[in-house]
Amino acid sequence: MQKGFWGKLNKPILGLSPMDGVTDASFRFITAKYGKPDVMFTEFVSAEGLCAGADVLLKDFIYSEIEKPIVAQVFGIVPEAFYNAAPIVCELGFSGIDINMGCPDKNVAKRGGGAALIKNPNLAKEIIIKTKEGVRDWAEGKKLEEFDLPKNIINQLRGSTPKLRKKIPVSVKTRIGYEKIVIKEWVKHLLEVEPANISIHGRTLKQMYAGEANWDAIAEAAEIIKKTETLVLGNGDITDLASAKKHTEKYGVDGVLVGRAFFGNPWLFSGKEVSVSEKLDVAVEHAKYFEKILKGRKFYNMRKHLAWYAHGFSGAKELRIKLMRAENAKECEKIIADFKKY
Repeated sequence: MQKGFWGKLNKPILGLSPMDGVTDASFRFITAKYGKPDVMFTEFVSAEGLCAGADVLLKDFIYSEIEKPIVAQVFGIVPEAFYNAAPIVCELGFSGIDINMGCPDKNVAKRGGGAALIKNPNLAKEIIIKTKEGVRDWAEGKKLEEFDLPKNIINQLRGSTPKLRKKIPVSVKTRIGYEKIVIKEWVKHLLEVEPANISIHGRTLKQMYAGEANWDAIAEAAEIIKKTETLVLGNGDITDLASAKKHTEKYGVDGVLVGRAFFGNPWLFSGKEVSVSEKLDVAVEHAKYFEKILKGRKFYNMRKHLAWYAHGFSGAKELRIKLMRAENAKECEKIIADFKKY
């Protein structure tokens, strides 16, 4: 098994969970700067899309060195696409590859991807095997031109090859089931192909994000996984640093991934208490970095982040309403500057 960076992390491992439409390069940079998690993930990217030449998807793989270890998350249903997408991730210098087998999105699941792979363990295992093969072949010197990749993708990757070609670990993020809890049977399938880590969200696809995460089910899976060299992280309803450590100890996992608790709170793992003024200064910094690093992406994608910063203090609602109308970082800065005068 290729553990890579996973084997070097101190426990409990405290990570930022991948979230589509949220964990973009600007969000991860700010989170890394103010409350560095032990590991971070990109938003999920289509393996088939990359192999079809959708080079716009490479923007989702933008990251800064401060984010490392950073894992690229990919999704799809075609094993050969994962084989060919793996060298893209390797060329870009990511710390690892994570395969999304937990997304509850109806369109993804309808095609058989994301959490729907729980119902198709043979395909899921073939995807992991092919991803590992792609990493191995790249590490052993196979050139991008020798993979089945479009020329426009290859051209955009020119000059990005790391100095050392080394195998990076392949991990999986999944759920406790599709319509019902089957996590014990499901992880046994995954363990057959030895992923470096399995992250488990404590809800079924049917639950989406409703109800409480079932940590007892996560614990049952952890008990099985801990008999192997694979690491296991739990995910769901972690609200702060104290609950992260409590869940790690109580449920026998190697650590946790945290999602929504980071919204507007990049300091989550730092333990730092911040003033309203500090929080709003970082909101402006985040907006400016969003425009700088994600050129061409519409600013309305930033507005939800601004709304999350504007919570929990007097006047937050009124400020939030104004920020949701901001068209750019400059307007955001002025709105916040005016608010801070009073």
